[in-house]
Amino acid sequence: MAESCRYHSSADASWQCQPCQRKYCSECIPGSSANYQGLGPECPLCRDPAEYIGASNSAKPFWQMGIFYFLYALKPGPLAIIALAAAASLLISGLGLLAIVALVGIVALVSRYNLLVIERLASGQLEALGIGDALDGNSASLFLKVIAMTLIAGFVGYKLFSFGMGAVQLYAFALFLFAPAAMIVLALEHSLRAAINPLKLLQFTLIIGWPYWLLWITTTAVSAAPNLLMAIAIEKLPPWSLSPVIAATTTYFYIVTSAMMGYICLSRQQKLGIQAELDDESTFLEEDEFNRARALADAQILMRESNLPAARQALVDGLRRYPNDEALNERYYRLLLATQDQKALRELGPHLLDKFIQLNRPHKAAELYLATEPAPPIVKPELRHTLAKVLYQQHKYQLAAQLLNNLHKESYLQLDAAYLLLAQVYMDGLNREDLARKLLQFIRQKFPNSTLRNQIDTLWKVLNSSENTHQ
Repeated sequence: MAESCRYHSSADASWQCQPCQRKYCSECIPGSSANYQGLGPECPLCRDPAEYIGASNSAKPFWQMGIFYFLYALKPGPLAIIALAAAASLLISGLGLLAIVALVGIVALVSRYNLLVIERLASGQLEALGIGDALDGNSASLFLKVIAMTLIAGFVGYKLFSFGMGAVQLYAFALFLFAPAAMIVLALEHSLRAAINPLKLLQFTLIIGWPYWLLWITTTAVSAAPNLLMAIAIEKLPPWSLSPVIAATTTYFYIVTSAMMGYICLSRQQKLGIQAELDDESTFLEEDEFNRARALADAQILMRESNLPAARQALVDGLRRYPNDEALNERYYRLLLATQDQKALRELGPHLLDKFIQLNRPHKAAELYLATEPAPPIVKPELRHTLAKVLYQQHKYQLAAQLLNNLHKESYLQLDAAYLLLAQVYMDGLNREDLARKLLQFIRQKFPNSTLRNQIDTLWKVLNSSENTHQ
């Protein structure tokens, strides 16, 4: 089961810091290595390098990926290897003395490709490799190591004959059991010594745990598939096609088993000490976007760790560079609420609320205003008017009235609109038609040429109609 981020429980962890024993998602550690001057992402708390665990942490269990292994071998890269093996089986029969050389070369290339499949899948690269990836100059050396493994295993078995058939049979069974482990160790470490070291192989199987035996069962079954298929098809195929069919099916199932071996290592990537492969291109952020994301992430993590001064400093630094960023402003306001810094809320609250009005987010400003207890003193008439509009829409009539009262003392240019709204508040929410009438009389006298004259007259008629009904 995937481990969650410490600070976002609904997100899978992508990074971990060993010293801090913390796991982070991509929101906590945004961007790519290039965003960190190529040094790689770092822990937001201790600033030590963070280790990427995204691929292994999000990987499904080995036994749930059955169809993946068989489809992996049908991608363009594996199919090219399969086609090359089949074509080579047809050509080598006509090459005379060169047949052996050609055969060895093809087998070496196929072996290298399969070892590379194990290595790349173990590091988290789930896309099938191209044939060009195997042409890296390591085919010969790794193939020689595979041959050496076979010769060493045969030589040890030969020496065991002196101890009787029981010892030979036990040894053969052990070889059979640890064959997948030996191939995986060779693929990951490129070391013949490690691949034939019984203690190393035993350690590997213990790290993998019981899924290794499931791997052994499935790879054994899949490896036997070509023989079973040929037993069925041998009488139905023309003689000339037997060689390429055998080569193609053997290579296909060889790639399938390699995919199984690689994927099971992916699920134990951290315990095996495998360096995960990070797709840096898809996670790279532009400088401004990265700096904002990092400031937000650092502030949230520091707040969760109760390091409020550091969280505040991170947000202040971010706001100095991006004063109009909505998310930074909101996170800063909520930090002030969390710390119950009444002095800062009184001094900075109105400024931050006005910032949301400028950003055309009046509902966010009203949300934060309602969350502040006691409410910050709002002096700016434009801010009072805009907040009151939203509060009226949310049926917060008393608060809206408090914001709109005595605005005539502020020389507010939109006083007619503000007091028309206050009259509606008195009528719709506070049941004070007498105060609404006085306000409308004041507006009609003070602003005879108001652009809102039609609305003012309509509301006046509604008041008169209501009064007549009561009488």
